[in-house]
Amino acid sequence: MFNEILPPGQLKPPTLAPLAAHDGGPTVGAFLAEVERTSNLKPKTFRRYAQYLRMLAAHIQGVKSDASRYDHHHGGSARWREKVDAIPLVAITPAAVADWKTAYLKRAGSDPRRKLEVNRSFNAALRCSKSLFSAHIINRANFRVKIPRFKVPDGQLGERQAYWFETLEFERAGSMKFHAPAGVTYESLLVNARQALRSQHPEAYKLFLLCLGAGLRRVEADVCLWTQLNPEDDSIRIESNEYIEPKQGSGGTVYIDPSLMRELLSFRPGQANGFVVNSTLQWRPTTYERYRCQPHWRTLMNWLQDHGICARKKVHELRKIFGDAIVKQNGIFAGSAQLRHATIQMTASHYTDPRQRAVLPVGKLLSDGDPDCRISRLDSRPVRHES
Repeated sequence: MFNEILPPGQLKPPTLAPLAAHDGGPTVGAFLAEVERTSNLKPKTFRRYAQYLRMLAAHIQGVKSDASRYDHHHGGSARWREKVDAIPLVAITPAAVADWKTAYLKRAGSDPRRKLEVNRSFNAALRCSKSLFSAHIINRANFRVKIPRFKVPDGQLGERQAYWFETLEFERAGSMKFHAPAGVTYESLLVNARQALRSQHPEAYKLFLLCLGAGLRRVEADVCLWTQLNPEDDSIRIESNEYIEPKQGSGGTVYIDPSLMRELLSFRPGQANGFVVNSTLQWRPTTYERYRCQPHWRTLMNWLQDHGICARKKVHELRKIFGDAIVKQNGIFAGSAQLRHATIQMTASHYTDPRQRAVLPVGKLLSDGDPDCRISRLDSRPVRHES
């Protein structure tokens, strides 16, 4: 079977579109088209990376980026993208991206908390843009776009050649440790949600249970199937199917409380194998984030806002509360497994295991009036050994 020869005409060479011509060399559009053609990036991932690179290029060339760039219905988005895609790659110079970085960071003003937020936002923009230029993409034998290099000062060599993305550094992001909103606990949220949502908004309630009780991401809960729930060992299996491909390295099994499994299964109509959460919207494949349960998500987010969850990503806050509770009760390794993080370092950077907190035992030294708790000078003297 390994020596089987394909019939003539069954394997045809692809027809390659000509690279966009420009007097200044390859353009942003030609580069993105080549990345899309040759890389193995997921469509949604590629789209997100491309958005950041276009944002960078638009700033450098002064392309107007107002609300019309989001107008998909009347052509505003297409016209904006056409202008940006015509920008030559050679225009993205080390000096130009340095100016872009300065302008980006100045948006924070003087508020220290806002500065950390903008720093993280900048790091995400830079990381996504740089990912398009990673070695395993641009160094492929079939990659046809030549990426320009620029002369930059070098303390040892005097001068060297570098890509633009090699000249920018990430900013200090500060601590990423999660702190639950004041007065908000998973216990209080669950009790209140069961009283308010279970009967009036059962679909939003099921989404709530999947995100808080099992730590599922929004996209995972949106298309969770009844077949993923295993009542035999009270687990939910997160794996690739026709509706979703989990984040890299985040597939696996989440174990939940038996009572939570019974609560979820109480909504299952007979032996149905469809979606856990019903919705009037049909699922369809897209290259952007689209949620089939959007009406129910909106209901849930409004409820969360009224119950102390004011974070921008309210649904993801439920996953964080789940992870925080697991880590505090069972340790960092159990939390990492339940959250399905790729590395233990990722979990440790976001959650604190209180069992690893060490304190200096000074209670006896600070005790007043209790002679039994005082340390006498005699006890504190070094012991002499007779020769």
